[in-house]
Amino acid sequence: MSRPGDSGQRTSVRAPLEVRVGRAAVVAFALFLISQTFAHYIQNDPGRAVPAVILGAAVVALYAWAAMGARGRRRWWIAGAMSVLVYAPLPLLGEWWAISGVFLAATALGFLSRRWALPAFALVLVVELPKSLALGDTPAMAMSWILIVAVASILLAALTRFAETARVLYETRAELVAAEVAAQRVRAMGELEGILGSRLDTIARQGFAVLGNADGDAETVRKQLRGMLDVALEAQREMREFAHRGQHLT
Repeated sequence: MSRPGDSGQRTSVRAPLEVRVGRAAVVAFALFLISQTFAHYIQNDPGRAVPAVILGAAVVALYAWAAMGARGRRRWWIAGAMSVLVYAPLPLLGEWWAISGVFLAATALGFLSRRWALPAFALVLVVELPKSLALGDTPAMAMSWILIVAVASILLAALTRFAETARVLYETRAELVAAEVAAQRVRAMGELEGILGSRLDTIARQGFAVLGNADGDAETVRKQLRGMLDVALEAQREMREFAHRGQHLT
């Protein structure tokens, strides 16, 4: 979120705790999903551990980027990059890299537009079947794997949606507060305009009366001038009250 500064520039404001906790939960769950893959390569296959960790970190980073604010066509680019990272390394990394398909399914379900989300999600699940069979699974194991991918990706996408909802609710609340502050300022300015207009009219009338009595009794002129001064002081006091109220409309 941001708000206009005195110079007309926009100053960034740190996201509230709810939004930061939601985003941290998304990243934590994503790391949990891929943690066993990292552990397998590091412990059992050191020769492929480095590329596996680098590519796995790239998958998580891409998903986190989409979850934390990527919009429009950027999400399509993220989905395309995710597809490459999920399927291209398979010949090098083998069956343990298959878990990355969860991130692609979650990306399709959670970030693409409603028109394309479900078809893309279904396409990923369909592709997972021949991939599982090619890696040596039986048909029953392949179907079980598709179910695992579907459930895990739905959970990840749902958690991401929850975090996104928290962000939208916070931004909506901030916009409503800003609109209310603007409305209060408009009302205050209207009230101030009415009060000042009335006071200035009174000063003008008294000023004309003073001019009319300029050649008359000095005491009368002094009383009229004192009255004008009282009206001016009252207007000054009300201006200060409005200025003090305006300082609290933040």
